[in-house]
Amino acid sequence: MGIGEVTLPPLYDRPPRPLAMARWTITKFLWWQGGLWIAVGIVAWNWLTPSLESFATPAAWAVAALYLRNVALLIAVAGGLHWWLFIRRSQGTQHKYDERWLSVGRGPFLFRNQTRDNVFWSLASACSIAALYEALMLWLYANDLIWTVPATGSLASFGYTAALTLLIFPLGSVHFYANHRLLHTKHLYRWAHSLHHRNVNIGPWSGVSMHPLEHVLYLSVPLVFLVIPANPYLITLTTTYFLLSPAASHSGFDRFAVARGRTVAGGDRFHTLHHRHFDCNYGTAIVPLDKWLGTFHDGSREATDRIVERRRREIRS
Repeated sequence: MGIGEVTLPPLYDRPPRPLAMARWTITKFLWWQGGLWIAVGIVAWNWLTPSLESFATPAAWAVAALYLRNVALLIAVAGGLHWWLFIRRSQGTQHKYDERWLSVGRGPFLFRNQTRDNVFWSLASACSIAALYEALMLWLYANDLIWTVPATGSLASFGYTAALTLLIFPLGSVHFYANHRLLHTKHLYRWAHSLHHRNVNIGPWSGVSMHPLEHVLYLSVPLVFLVIPANPYLITLTTTYFLLSPAASHSGFDRFAVARGRTVAGGDRFHTLHHRHFDCNYGTAIVPLDKWLGTFHDGSREATDRIVERRRREIRS
């Protein structure tokens, strides 16, 4: 199948459409992936992360625990999707953006194998750098060096934390657009981002298969809480969301077949178009900066023609 049409959420329609916004939030955003990443963050914070007191003084074991948690979660999510879609091939090429399977036996991937290359960069680099960012922020919280807001104790604090939980997604979208445009500058693309773009035909392990320099930029989102007062649980939520969600968005399948012919939303058409066409859709659809700044591709032939023409003008100039 092709990638298909990309539609933007009704959050920015003018005049506003409150019912359409609420329906999109519940049926498209929270169900099923948004809700899953929030649930994973809550579980990870409460049961899979050392206590905040463990980070009051630098402790190698606590950082190691974060790293091992990240590895286990990424294997469960990316590895599970890879097994279901690419090893078991449970739905064949149904709903697959590209009918080809992942590269084996040829470059430019490490080990001449796309999956092994992607697994290496994801587990060795992404999980490590995510753990270091999280440990740094939790150390700051444990030593009262930044302002925390408790998740419980009053309705106001709970509401504030719940609002910030949802705000993570648009904040992350803006952050991703900014660092992604930076990574597409000449030198940073050659030094770092080109490693991720080897994956034109993407799979679940492609999501955070990046150069360590790109991981330093991409996984720095928790630093926003240096200036935004928040409960420390949001650090773990942000870390796990940015580490795990690309496995689904890079799955290479538009829909996931579940049971009795039913399907649920799978990959991200918006970002898949970026991998295919390179210089478009730098952000995400939830904050359509690409639409506002002229780099939006909606999946149509006309949008591809506009990109080709823009490239010609850039070459001539």
